[in-house]
Amino acid sequence: MDARSSPETAARPRQSVAIRRTLEQSEHFRHVAARDLDRLAQLARLRRLHNDERVQSAGGYDGHLWIILNGAVRISTSTAKAEHVYAVLGPGNYFGLAGVIGKGVGTIDARAFGATQLAWIDGAALMRLLDDRPPLWRHFGALLSERLMVALMLLRDNTACALPERLVRRLLVLLPAIEAAEPLLPMTQADLARMLGTSRSRVNAELRRLESEGLVRSGYRGITLLDVPRLRTLAGRGLKAF
Repeated sequence: MDARSSPETAARPRQSVAIRRTLEQSEHFRHVAARDLDRLAQLARLRRLHNDERVQSAGGYDGHLWIILNGAVRISTSTAKAEHVYAVLGPGNYFGLAGVIGKGVGTIDARAFGATQLAWIDGAALMRLLDDRPPLWRHFGALLSERLMVALMLLRDNTACALPERLVRRLLVLLPAIEAAEPLLPMTQADLARMLGTSRSRVNAELRRLESEGLVRSGYRGITLLDVPRLRTLAGRGLKAF
């Protein structure tokens, strides 16, 4: 891609402030020390994507930590037989950390869901910061541990929970990393069905039931959670979010 036309740019001061604000509002980063949030924001670069555009940069997305500023990113993998959707992540969430720390080649396909703006931090630069600031190692190690626990929980849910419980739990797993009174989950019903390993018609029926109880509102490309406390009661114990 011609550098003059690339949507990937160094963050200007005002944009660094916006990145810093997203980090301090995010459930994943808000407990990081202020000086470290400042440094993360300074290291970040921006990328804007159109709907369904694949996340990529020089060297590929696997070498960077990506943080969603606005819009959403759909995480999936594909085989010869089917596409497997794992999550649609919204503002304040992140991906790519395992590839940075493990230095492995990622296999996920990350694509914008609607117009999306991302901040990305070069993996080598992030590793240097972690080595310079050992407390950050503990924080980022905890983030990886949380993701592993979420993955194990979802494996359990998909084999041990009936669809009504499984659907409610998956909605709560996808809660935005930035708190909102009525959180909006950007996704299609077809993608939710893929996450749950069931049909779109069954997902639609369950969502209509939850709508009739005043718990959710389902739209064309999103689901709004209207009563998170009641949904948590239905979901049961041991719930973690991406």
